[in-house]
Amino acid sequence: MATANYTSKTTGGRQKDRRYLVIPALALLFQLTPAVIIGIIAKSAYGQPQWLPETWERPISLLVLGYSAAISWLLGSIGAYRLLAHCRPRIALLLIIVCCVPALLAGAVYLRALLVFLTLA
Repeated sequence: MATANYTSKTTGGRQKDRRYLVIPALALLFQLTPAVIIGIIAKSAYGQPQWLPETWERPISLLVLGYSAAISWLLGSIGAYRLLAHCRPRIALLLIIVCCVPALLAGAVYLRALLVFLTLA
């Protein structure tokens, strides 16, 4: 007697791999990091006890802004691409609006802040 095979041909009977959702989530969660790091830098340079010399605060803050802009753009664009490539269009659009667009906009804000602070020498 023949047995019926109910496994899917595309997934091989296993649950579908959803790793493409990780990068958009990381893009959104990363936006907390620069604010926290810059707050720590400010408290350590100007608070009591003073752990960081005041002359180091500006270069370190500029580096944090530059790296944050690059990482935000990278995570936002890779996340949007992977969602468009692996997800249904409606779900991809929703997740891009919720996760990737804020990361891309924050990257633009970080870059603008970096350029403004570089002119204030």
